[in-house]
Amino acid sequence: MCIRDILLYRVGQRSGRLFNASLQESGLRLRHYALLRFLATSEGAPQRELSARLGYDPSAIVGLVDDLEKLGFAERRPSPDDRRSRIVVLTGSGRAYLRDTDEACLRVTNELLAPLEQPERETLHALLTRIANLGPG
Repeated sequence: MCIRDILLYRVGQRSGRLFNASLQESGLRLRHYALLRFLATSEGAPQRELSARLGYDPSAIVGLVDDLEKLGFAERRPSPDDRRSRIVVLTGSGRAYLRDTDEACLRVTNELLAPLEQPERETLHALLTRIANLGPG
């Protein structure tokens, strides 16, 4: 493993630890939060699409959605395009949870990026967006 791989890995680990600690009170983890954030940008999606888009194993998506359903943050509904299929959608409670965690997310981001000046943060965001193939930042 080269030094760049190790650095990216360490930054990812630190980010995950900080973020999971901020979510600890709710009982959710970063994976749940990522799923909620994705659902907030869509009208709902089948579980297989969630798996592909988030890069999670399909069996992991099932458990994450189950957890979010138990909390009332997401629900499975019939697909408007195919009544035999079901999509996962964010609920009003899920949107409220995301609003409530925005401040914690900002604190984690600021702690993680504290060594960087604002222009460096913007450059890092643009570069990570390109690396993650998420499109323009």
